[in-house]
Order: sequence, then structure tokens, then C-alpha cells
Amino acid sequence: MPQEGNQTAGPAPVWLSALVATGCHAVSGRECHPIGWDWYEGRALYTNLGAMPELIEPLDVTLAAGDTLSVTWMPGETGYTVRVSGAEARCA
Repeated sequence: MPQEGNQTAGPAPVWLSALVATGCHAVSGRECHPIGWDWYEGRALYTNLGAMPELIEPLDVTLAAGDTLSVTWMPGETGYTVRVSGAEARCA
């Protein structure tokens, strides 16, 4: 189950439970905090709301300030699909 945020109706998929169980965390400078995943339309989402870049472990993905990490697991695949969207891509 996602730690926080939006959820779609119905139970969370097994892969999301596995992602949450890995204990993902964001490392920025000397600070480290757990990831709170949002669940939206089949994707686990996390946005770096801080002013500094964050390294997301253990996924080994770096997010600039304002970037959003999207994680999915497509049927038939053997691993997560990870995408990063920049803050400028979401501006209207």
C-alpha cells in the first residue's frame, strides 16, 4: 500500500507493495528521508519538492528540484519502468 497520497479504487498491486517494502529514500547533501509514494493511474509517483537535487536509492535515480519520478510495472516485464519528468514539462 502506498505510504501517502492519492490512491485509485481497489487494492494496490503486488509490485507496488514490493516497491514500498524496499524502503526507498531520497538523499540530498547530508539529509536523507523516506519516499512517500503517491499512487495515481497505475503509477507510483514521487516529486522532489526540495531546492536541491535528490538521489533516490536504491533505484539510483537523481531528481532535480521539482522533478517527478514515475514508477510502473507492466505485465510481462521483468522489472520496473522508471521515468523522470522535469518541472518545466508540467507548467501550463
